[in-house]
Amino acid sequence: MKKKQLLNSQRRLKTGSVFLPFKLACVLFTFTIPAISEANASSFHKIILADGKVTGKVTDSNGEGIPGASIRVKGTATGTTTDVNGKFILNAPANAILVISSVGYETQEIAVNNRTDLSVVLATSSKELDQVIVIGYGTQRKLDVTGAVAQIKGDEISKQASTNPVSALQGKVAGVQITNSGAPGASPQIRIRGLGTVYGNPNPLYVVDGVWFDDISFLNPADIENISVLKDASAQSIYGIRAANGVVLISTKKGKSDQSSVTYNGFVGYQRVTNPVQMANGKEFATMISELANYNGAVPPAEYDPAKYGQGTDWTRQILRGAMINNHQITMTGGSEKSTYNFSLGYLNQQGLVQGNDFTRYTARLQNDFNLSKYLKVGYNLTGAANNSNDIDEGIFHQIYAAAPIVPVRYADGTYGDPSDYNLGDGANFNPQVTVDYFNQKAKKYRLTGNIFADVKFANHLPSIQVSAETSFRLKLLNMIRFMQLH
Repeated sequence: MKKKQLLNSQRRLKTGSVFLPFKLACVLFTFTIPAISEANASSFHKIILADGKVTGKVTDSNGEGIPGASIRVKGTATGTTTDVNGKFILNAPANAILVISSVGYETQEIAVNNRTDLSVVLATSSKELDQVIVIGYGTQRKLDVTGAVAQIKGDEISKQASTNPVSALQGKVAGVQITNSGAPGASPQIRIRGLGTVYGNPNPLYVVDGVWFDDISFLNPADIENISVLKDASAQSIYGIRAANGVVLISTKKGKSDQSSVTYNGFVGYQRVTNPVQMANGKEFATMISELANYNGAVPPAEYDPAKYGQGTDWTRQILRGAMINNHQITMTGGSEKSTYNFSLGYLNQQGLVQGNDFTRYTARLQNDFNLSKYLKVGYNLTGAANNSNDIDEGIFHQIYAAAPIVPVRYADGTYGDPSDYNLGDGANFNPQVTVDYFNQKAKKYRLTGNIFADVKFANHLPSIQVSAETSFRLKLLNMIRFMQLH
């Protein structure tokens, strides 16, 4: 096989000075291969050995099969999962290393070593089961939770270049579907275990430090300590009918005693439309209209002569743009044995993909805890947000894709291109540039939320009993101004 490859390579090369060095290299290559194969025959055969079928079973310490365990060939994307009995079948090289993992168990790495049948026992992960999870009534160990609860750490959320905390959950929680609209400052759509109702509000209930919300777009993702998603019907026993579509519990960050720090978190990004829809240009559009008229036995109108038009107007490029996004936050935390504090300031500016569309958000948050005695702890959380936005017409994207490419943005005299000059009918009787230039809607939103709490702990011989009293408030002010100009 090697000789055939050398001959084919030599036939493709031109004669001359290039041929001799290549021939010399080929001679050296043919002598080194036998030397390698004789000295390391076993390892060489392992390298060229094709993948083989490996079967096995994954069990726990009691011998019960673990369904849904992940089996992956280390360093590759090849993998599979176990069936309901914990069995699996996988194609893997004889010298491969398999990585076996499952929720609640320690991850193991097993060397195949030319074996075709494997038996793997996974040990229970005590760290995973002892993890504290925020639930409706307070906190519990993950081992003790009976409802369907998923938790995401704040560190994982802050790593995402997301402007909304809900967007950072996308792809991280099973059974939770999140759809982003892409509009600046817009809240994504979230559905927990499908659509719960077609008549009322299908959105889940958000609870931020004990305060109920329908929307958390005012919250800075970097201020979040953790997010817990209550996915089953048991959440209604705590929050009532408002929890019919699930509950998203959010705990914000708190200060730590004897650990003063100043932290900066931010990013700068660029957004643009990818894979835009390829629309007909001016000449193609006029040709289609003329062919349609001929097909119907009519004479094509003179204004649809394809020879008059070239590329025409590409409304997608005309209206859409590349957009910048800036997100910055600075946080100061610290405290002592008697009190802790957390103070943060945030700034977000996000441009929209449509000309003139942008969103600006300013956030401030202050949190304090005070240990008045070893039995009494009080504290408060305050979050303020101010949003400014320049909005766009909701029908602008329809106009972009429905406007005729034969209509110019402006005529030679500077006036706007008029669709009525081209007998387009009502379906395309608009100029998107006019809509963008004359639509003027500005919105300002101010929100102040907070809560005050007190935790009372009983005597030292009853350390597990704790009573909390809490009150919360929220203030929201929306100011929207829309100007309609005649043109």
